[in-house]
Amino acid sequence: MKFLKITLVLTTFMLFAVACSQPAANNSAANTNTKPNTNANTTAAANTQPTMADELASARKNYKEKCASCHKEDGSGGKVDIEGTIINAENLTTDKMKKMDDAKYIDYIENGIKDEGMPAFKGKLTDQEIKDIVKFIRKEFQKQ
Repeated sequence: MKFLKITLVLTTFMLFAVACSQPAANNSAANTNTKPNTNANTTAAANTQPTMADELASARKNYKEKCASCHKEDGSGGKVDIEGTIINAENLTTDKMKKMDDAKYIDYIENGIKDEGMPAFKGKLTDQEIKDIVKFIRKEFQKQ
């Protein structure tokens, strides 16, 4: 009887040791571990959240397509001829423009400035694209 108990205890211990030494299966339904898998969370976040570089790349493209013809590639603005009309586009690198709050930029981009010849881009750019262009201007031209 004593031999049977010792054998049973040793067998249980061996099974436990073998089970603990096996790598855990990557089955989320069977995994009851409450600690989150940080690698999976990081990967998922990376797939759903745009990085600043992505935002700037998209904004750079939109700026080049929609804004650079007036404000120039470097944001310096100045007098330009747009379809026979001379306009004096703002220099986006000046202290005046650096001090302007983002909401004002967004308003100007969305609604334009008719008296100055700036067209409205509401409906042509999404709200997020407009916000990203403001970020682009702040980072690239105003070094903020």
